[in-house]
Amino acid sequence: MISYRTNKFRSADPCVVALGCFDGVHLGHKAVISEAVRISGEISAKSAVWTFDAPPRNFFTPSASPIITDRDEKRKLMRELGIDLFVSVPFDTEMSALSARDFFVDILIGKLNAVHIVCGFNYSFGKNGEGNVALLRELCRENGVGLSCVEPIDIDGVPVSSSVIRSAVEQGDMDTVKKYLGRPYAINTLVINGQKLGRRLGFPTINQVFKDGILVPRNGVYITRVSISSKKYFGVTNVGVRPTVGGSVLCAETHILNFSGDLYGQKLRVEFLRFMRPETKFSSVEELSQRVHLDIAEAKKIIEQKVL
Repeated sequence: MISYRTNKFRSADPCVVALGCFDGVHLGHKAVISEAVRISGEISAKSAVWTFDAPPRNFFTPSASPIITDRDEKRKLMRELGIDLFVSVPFDTEMSALSARDFFVDILIGKLNAVHIVCGFNYSFGKNGEGNVALLRELCRENGVGLSCVEPIDIDGVPVSSSVIRSAVEQGDMDTVKKYLGRPYAINTLVINGQKLGRRLGFPTINQVFKDGILVPRNGVYITRVSISSKKYFGVTNVGVRPTVGGSVLCAETHILNFSGDLYGQKLRVEFLRFMRPETKFSSVEELSQRVHLDIAEAKKIIEQKVL
């Protein structure tokens, strides 16, 4: 898969282009992307995605909702879905001033060599979101470009959306997250040095800080799954500030089950499988240690039941 973070390119090959913010790359997004891949195979074109590093709302309102997937995660998922060309650019002042028609002509035709476009039913584009599916259909007709609009996907009567998933992550409802996202919610960040308190208490941990602007799960203890090289291990992760020891930095601290080794400086993926309990401030380190050992024992029982 070829990847760009700029619009200073031109595809020599005709492309079927999937359009959207794709924050989360959830089941609804996958339907759009899979349709683009399918059509590209039928007409012997390349499959492409045009998206932004973060949704436009985050440019206009920096305090807007955190994003579910950063650019690196999107790129990984797009590759897995079979996309040939992935273009994710920052949404900036120049992009915000581009009219819907200019976006179609300059970007979709001029850069991506689009011969067919696939989007969601509520796709909008151009300055102030002036372009909608009706205008896109008109522009496609004028330029001899095919268009497919994918209808929303409902689960239990609720349309799959990034906002539903975001809310579930913030509540620690990882079953709902997996149902709508199609996979567990995950972080993928560097392991940093910690206080090594867990090691002294008999349960060594890795520490990871959340990236700025990225969605953070509800504070508390989770059963997780950690990817190390080509292997996966279950873990018990605390999301929070570690109030018992006077912590103030929000981080994810994970005890990896059945693993021993130095992971500092490595970038590791941690999937959140099940919320166990809220983060708690204990009266002593000894009380904290006792509770963590109970958490680990409970997590092992749940893992053995193979219900995750």
